Amino acid sequence: MDGKKVLAAAVATSACALSARSFVVSGPAISSPSLKQRSAHPSSQSATVRPKCLAALALPAVGVVAAGSRQRKSRQQARVVRCADGLADCPYVLYGEKDINVDAERQKLEVKTCPLEIRMPPELKGDIQGQREFFNTQLPQIYKDLKEYGAIVFRGFEISKDKETFGQVGKALDLEPCEDPLHSVAARDAVDKKAGVYEAVNKPSRSKFYIGMHNEMVGDRAPGAALFVCFKAAEKGGEFLVADGRKMFKELDQDWLNKVYNRDVVYSTAEFPMGFIEGLPDFVQPAVEPVVYGAMTQALKMKVDFKTELRWEKSDYDGSKILQVRAMPQYPVLRHHATGEPCWWGSMHSHAEHLRSAREKVYGEAQETTGASRINKTDVFYGDDGQKIETEWLEHLDKVTLDCAQKVKMEEGDMVLLDNYLVMHGRCPFEGTRLHAVSWFKSPDYSKAAA
Repeated sequence: MDGKKVLAAAVATSACALSARSFVVSGPAISSPSLKQRSAHPSSQSATVRPKCLAALALPAVGVVAAGSRQRKSRQQARVVRCADGLADCPYVLYGEKDINVDAERQKLEVKTCPLEIRMPPELKGDIQGQREFFNTQLPQIYKDLKEYGAIVFRGFEISKDKETFGQVGKALDLEPCEDPLHSVAARDAVDKKAGVYEAVNKPSRSKFYIGMHNEMVGDRAPGAALFVCFKAAEKGGEFLVADGRKMFKELDQDWLNKVYNRDVVYSTAEFPMGFIEGLPDFVQPAVEPVVYGAMTQALKMKVDFKTELRWEKSDYDGSKILQVRAMPQYPVLRHHATGEPCWWGSMHSHAEHLRSAREKVYGEAQETTGASRINKTDVFYGDDGQKIETEWLEHLDKVTLDCAQKVKMEEGDMVLLDNYLVMHGRCPFEGTRLHAVSWFKSPDYSKAAA
């Protein structure tokens, strides 16, 4: 077998693996049964590849790299256009200092029941301008409530039933919209891209998928606040979920909380099947691996704008060779930049493979078979040594999370305003059709909050 052709095929295969449209680093983690099926026998499939086929694969490699360059330029151009439309970059995560005394601060932290509910005053019925003025005049109290409760449910308002007027709510609250954090790696479906109104997870292919609790974050960027809205409720299910990170901080096992806080956490964000390498002649494999690793590293740099680490691992499903993408270590507990309170932070409940697999057995898997769903295989590890979080602690986390989570049944026009650092969110499975949307914002200027 021609070694050069094998190497060219390796580059092409690894580059093509990154040509999927999406690459999710946080937010709702969704896996696909198609990956399990496709990677079941990677070695036997690759062993049947002939030299002529390998040579043919060499050509796409150049095209994929060129496409990646065009894609990067396209993203840069898109950023200019969006900023011109008034959308600022999604802010970097506000990690702050790592100075939390877990034992002492758990004892003194007081948490109110989340979320707070506010209903539209009946005298504002039919008065869209009056409803807009309500949010503007009540801004100091709403900001105060948001700091205390972490999330506010607004019910009965008509201004939020129409896609054209929903955006006025954020403006009335002096919230500065920002780009979708997913913007750096993919394009989320938009209800009104210019206004920064994006679809939530509404696709029928994901209706049975339980979206675990998470703080919205992609790479090293996270919005400070979010305003979710229901334009059409599902016929059954689809409840919005919120859980206060401060309550999580108080309720999680104290010894484990100290342990995980001291060690940090790392999320794996994607897995690329590399079983074809095991099907190559033994003398070729050592030469192919560094080429594939290098090609994937360069492709990732073109695809995402934050640091990642590639690791050779074995698949949990069939033991075949994979290249796993891991994000950089992060704190599992943050001190809120405005309130000073410690909050449980991140996507462990959403991204842990053990918990996600357990939910899939109850609710079902996402049926998406294209794009990011083919490679989105997430998990969570300790940040210091890269070892998986123990199963018993993941199950403990699941119990505490579900105990803290509150279901919010949203009807047409209902909104949920949340501080993304104080409160995690998720979604229950649903039946029928559902249209929920979200706008992301920088952190509120809490200096405007009522005393």
